[in-house]
Amino acid sequence: MLESIRKGQRWLTLLLVAFVGAVFVFFMGSGGQTGSGAPTGKTVIQLGDFHLDLGDYQRLRARQEESYREQAGDNYDARALAPFLDAQTLRSLVDGVVLAQSAHNLGLGVSREEIQSLVMQSSSFRDENGKFNLDAFKTFTQYEFGNERNFLLTVERDILSQKMIGLLYDQATVSESEVRDFALYDLETVRFLFVALDRNILPKGEDISDEELQSFRAENEDTLKLRYQENIESFSETDRVHAAHILIQVGPEASEDETAETRGKAETARQRILDGEDFAAVAADVSDDPGSRDQGGDLGIFARGMNVAEIDNAAFSLEAGEISEIVQSAFGFHIVQVSEKLPARVVPFEEVATEMARSDATRRAASDRADRLGDAILAEITGGASLQEAATNQGLTPNYAGPISRRSDGLIPGLGGAPEVMAAAFALQTGAPTAPQAFEASGRRVFIELLERIEPSEEETTKAAGLLRDGLLNAKRNRLVQEWLDEQKSEFERRGELVINSELILGGS
Repeated sequence: MLESIRKGQRWLTLLLVAFVGAVFVFFMGSGGQTGSGAPTGKTVIQLGDFHLDLGDYQRLRARQEESYREQAGDNYDARALAPFLDAQTLRSLVDGVVLAQSAHNLGLGVSREEIQSLVMQSSSFRDENGKFNLDAFKTFTQYEFGNERNFLLTVERDILSQKMIGLLYDQATVSESEVRDFALYDLETVRFLFVALDRNILPKGEDISDEELQSFRAENEDTLKLRYQENIESFSETDRVHAAHILIQVGPEASEDETAETRGKAETARQRILDGEDFAAVAADVSDDPGSRDQGGDLGIFARGMNVAEIDNAAFSLEAGEISEIVQSAFGFHIVQVSEKLPARVVPFEEVATEMARSDATRRAASDRADRLGDAILAEITGGASLQEAATNQGLTPNYAGPISRRSDGLIPGLGGAPEVMAAAFALQTGAPTAPQAFEASGRRVFIELLERIEPSEEETTKAAGLLRDGLLNAKRNRLVQEWLDEQKSEFERRGELVINSELILGGS
């Protein structure tokens, strides 16, 4: 959002492609205020002497859209990104005006020499001999800004914004102790043990019995039917086939003689089947597909797209009981047999009800188990027992994690993303290593106990601090600027000085 402002020098070097002293003197005078007359119906932002119109808005938006388009390539979606670009462009323009007006209120100005010094750094409008090209300059300012005056007013506003940024940046500092604390924070690791009670899956040996399953289904039949109707699309099946194949393998790099010889083997195998031999027996004898050969070539039931296109095309063109001609794919030559054709359908409730009930009953039983065991563990650890002791008393074996470092996503091996658990692990102390509470993470009820806190060496800390210093300072600067901007905008709006015509943009005028 503030990237073009924070890096104003770089942006201006690209934007201010030339400098003409006469034009500057004529339009800028002595370098005072940037008044442009009374606001018109096309004014988008007004603050003090600054008036930005649709041209200013459209120019910045086009530049930002081009940047996003270059980054996204073929994935760029103009329609989806439009609301974001609209808001971001307006926010950037408002931020720039607030910065510039604030600089002006502090008595800061922009001299002719400052603009000249900045513009002369750009080589964009210099010819091959390094000389300034006046025609190119005029063409650029006319095309992009309408005239030289608008161009120079934009230049002054952006330099004022950059000066205000500089003043704010100077207020941000980081101490050596801050840098060191951040280095320690990044480098510190912990080892801990944890007990995770899954609320969705039962452990092996604790499956739902048939009696429990039937009882659950009877009690929840209406709920299951309602969920079935609400998710009827997920129970739809496309047309499928049950097929088998024989593969006589030959690679695409094989010679014509090798390919012809392999095809002959496939034709021989096909003829054996036509002469009455069992397809599965021939497949077991000659097929080169290790995945299906021992099953008599059986590929199971599949829908279109689940196999290579050549097998798909052959299988779905055959009737049940038919055998295909020789089919060639990148793997070699195939013989396909279809044993059953299954038309598209919606699976009836009765066919899925039992599995739906099993899934729901399992989740309920797992959740009940997690609550029962978790409450028992919690009672023991709040009574002074260690997590290891409490878990053992409940017949559970804790897992070990670490050494792990802090991660913003809270990823813990064996637990997945668990930011709250990770934060607790780093907050625990060796004197009181067991967290006196349960955490909910990734569908599990989790308990943790610190085993070891591992701090980096002095050499590691010093090295990391050196690498962190600039990043911390920039982060503090940017945060300070954003907080100041939000406060300053609110103050300008409270006093009625900042007027934003967002309807002009949303209305597409």
